[in-house]
Amino acid sequence: MQHLAPEWIAMGESLLIGLIVGVERESDKEERHAGLRDFVSIGLAGGLCGLLQEAWITVAALAALTAMLVVFRMQTPGRTGITTEIVAVVTFLLCVLTAKPGLPHGSDLAIALTVILALFLDARDALRRFAREILTEKEYWDTLRFLAVIFVILPVLPDGSFGPYGFLSPRRIWVFVILVSSISYVGYFLEKFLGEEQGLRLTAVLGGIGSTTAATLAFARQAGEEPERWRQLASAAVMANVVLNPRVAVLLWLAGGPLLRAALPALAAMTGVGLGYAWWLMRKSGGRAGRSGKLGLGNPFRIGPALKFGLLFVAVRLAARWATAEFGSTGAVVSSALGGTLDVDAVSFSVAGVARDGQLSAAAGVMAVLVAIAANGALKTALAFSSGGAAFGRVVLAGFLLMFSAAAAVTLVLA
Repeated sequence: MQHLAPEWIAMGESLLIGLIVGVERESDKEERHAGLRDFVSIGLAGGLCGLLQEAWITVAALAALTAMLVVFRMQTPGRTGITTEIVAVVTFLLCVLTAKPGLPHGSDLAIALTVILALFLDARDALRRFAREILTEKEYWDTLRFLAVIFVILPVLPDGSFGPYGFLSPRRIWVFVILVSSISYVGYFLEKFLGEEQGLRLTAVLGGIGSTTAATLAFARQAGEEPERWRQLASAAVMANVVLNPRVAVLLWLAGGPLLRAALPALAAMTGVGLGYAWWLMRKSGGRAGRSGKLGLGNPFRIGPALKFGLLFVAVRLAARWATAEFGSTGAVVSSALGGTLDVDAVSFSVAGVARDGQLSAAAGVMAVLVAIAANGALKTALAFSSGGAAFGRVVLAGFLLMFSAAAAVTLVLA
């Protein structure tokens, strides 16, 4: 069976785009506007312009379409909004895109955008309710500030290492600032839409996957601002730090070598004990906060604590780079203690590589990984006490002591 010519496929996709948008517009009977037949015609016209590849024809067709829409709008003065007119122009351009030959992934992009467009059109009432009733003005402006931190500031920062020992990496430091901000931001909306308890638990897991240090700092800051919720926030901080252990195991598996098998019992013991402690904390803290029925939501986005953490990151990174340069591979434990304070993943991956190459014994490698995790825990405990208060800090400290005690016991028994 012969394959269809590209031109037939392009026109079929243009017809499909017109049908998708036309059916959605036809289903809206509240106002008089263009319907299914109109959008199918617009789609076919756009497909033909894409195949002909004559700029003047495309411009003329678009101008004619715009003129007809203006005339139709003048004949229906009772209508409100110009959504259908804008969608008609977009449909024409999408069909030009899908039919334009020689453009890689042009048809895939056009159809994907058409589906997204139809979904947004169909969700009109939900979007209106979200914008007018659910999203507050403060949340909107904080969202813009959060997006500016990611898409405005991050792209202009230089990508490289500067200063003594290459300790200053502006882009990487700002990524950590984004992590601290994003955990608070995402957690705010998860609690708002999922409820206080479920939202907090999901935020803890996501924060543990992303950055346990950033998660601990975010929960500690929130506990300092909302002291009536410190028990719930402390249990979330412990849960986030439990996630670090399986995350390290995955990194050791990806790095290869004998270190995963040697470190797995200690990591498993820390995970088991940590999960048990976090579960006990969640049961103990259930219902003690938020009895009024109102969520204790603060601001979605705050950059101040994140910037302070960025400065701390710079200082610790300088100390870690200095230790690595001075002690070299023979000082794996010392380097792990300094480097692990902020980057357990990098230390674990590098130590696994050294052990895989035979330059470090498995026992010494396990010790280096555990020291990195312990140093990271010491930093997070300090952050917990300083930002979350004494009660919050004691709960987090107890979690680390329980997990490290389990790891030490398992290591001693196996040794």
